Amino acid sequence: MTLAEHFVAPQAWPLLLLVPLIALALWALDRRRRLVRAVGPRAPALARELSSPRRRARRILFVLACALALMAILQPVWGESTADDDRRGVDILICLDVSRSMLARDLAPDRLERAKREITALAARSKRDRLGLVVFAGEARLAVPLTGDRTSFAELLALADPLSVERGGTDLGAALSMAREALRGGTGEHETVFLLTDGEDLMARGLRVAEQFSESGIAVHCLGLGTALGAKIPHDGGYLRDRSGTEVVSALDPATLRRIAEATGGEYVSAQDNPDALVSLYESRVAPMARKTFEAEERRSRDNRYQWPLLAAFLIWIVELCLGDRKR
Repeated sequence: MTLAEHFVAPQAWPLLLLVPLIALALWALDRRRRLVRAVGPRAPALARELSSPRRRARRILFVLACALALMAILQPVWGESTADDDRRGVDILICLDVSRSMLARDLAPDRLERAKREITALAARSKRDRLGLVVFAGEARLAVPLTGDRTSFAELLALADPLSVERGGTDLGAALSMAREALRGGTGEHETVFLLTDGEDLMARGLRVAEQFSESGIAVHCLGLGTALGAKIPHDGGYLRDRSGTEVVSALDPATLRRIAEATGGEYVSAQDNPDALVSLYESRVAPMARKTFEAEERRSRDNRYQWPLLAAFLIWIVELCLGDRKR
């Protein structure tokens, strides 16, 4: 065990050498022969005074109080902090697909609104965590940096729609790259990413970027929105058509999302199978990580107890003064 494990200021330990010096100085001051030669006729009375138990007790208490006061300067630490309000949560970066395919209505009322409801439920559940939001389609934008302000997060989440980004399409790689930038320096101990999309990776680079997350230890959990049968995409009172005039049908691509999740140590779930899919994913994968982080921080957290030896020193000094002789 080292001094650094028990004291905040272990570099001040040389001050403790003053304790034997103080004791030595007091002993020299009380040497009977030196004082006898100094006081002359009062030598016998003073000799009795210096050899009294009260006098010795005062000297011992004084030295002990000095030792405790010097110990307070080193700031001893012990015990664990149990203040819940100071505990840190998890940093959660949510990547929300706002492409036009998210307007398909194979999930009620549509995929995008269902995703927003999932995120709102997550925000209500993860009160100790910081949330961030990346909106993406053919490009990605950090709509909400990591924050604990739930009101601002909810207001900006409500504004997310296909007009939130300029370029259409679906680029999962762009979303994950933006999330990785927002979590730069993260080690995966208290950072995670949620990817909410129908899985149509038109740029086909989502898996390649996801592999970079595995290097940093940050897991990407994927929530698939849509069904295997798919649905048409509402557009201008009708449905979106391709260049040949055929109505576009958008279907969920779970295979891509599974591969992204597996590459990063994350998990894939489908919103179709679970009405509270995102909260369930949080409970099973993120909440245990948050509890582990809390416990680790509490084990490392030690309370500064400098006030106890300082208080003891003052009390002993008071007792030492009370033991003083009433007559000189």
